[in-house]
Amino acid sequence: MPIELLNPVQEPVAEVHPIAPRLSTLNGKVLGLWTNNKLNSVRLMEMIAADLARDYDFTVRTGYYYASELMPPEKWGDVDQCDAVILANGDCGACSSSGIANAIELEKRGIPSFLICTPPFVDAVTSMAKLGGMSDVKWAVVEHPIGSVMEAELASRALDAARQFRECLLAAAADAPRELALAGGK
Repeated sequence: MPIELLNPVQEPVAEVHPIAPRLSTLNGKVLGLWTNNKLNSVRLMEMIAADLARDYDFTVRTGYYYASELMPPEKWGDVDQCDAVILANGDCGACSSSGIANAIELEKRGIPSFLICTPPFVDAVTSMAKLGGMSDVKWAVVEHPIGSVMEAELASRALDAARQFRECLLAAAADAPRELALAGGK
């Protein structure tokens, strides 16, 4: 009698949702910086905002989200006043999974959202994005860890996250100034 092996793992079955429309610029926009209050998350966001402010004129709103669970819709505060939201940080299993789940919920509300996570948790974020029906959502991957690094290392991670934000949520706007500069401003 042959032995039949069964795989008990099923691929996620989720309703597919489109990502929110991307922004062409941050100029005149409101950028939400929502942290899960983990060590260095607020400072990381301040550094990202400072880097983005070199190229864009925008207003910042801040808030927090739960590090280990899906944020109830009524607890987001004034997040709906934001044109885009950055979430930080996903540098452990629970906070990475909840971070991308929360980003997806914001995307469903029409707010382009961007989680910052670290390499050990990319698989968790990828799985959660598929389970949430939004495998097209993008996130930043910066060097691990975030919470236990000193200022210079955190600054490097912030610059990397800001670059990825420009590429994923402001792709057209990020290229335009460089192209004009290369063409002599024409």
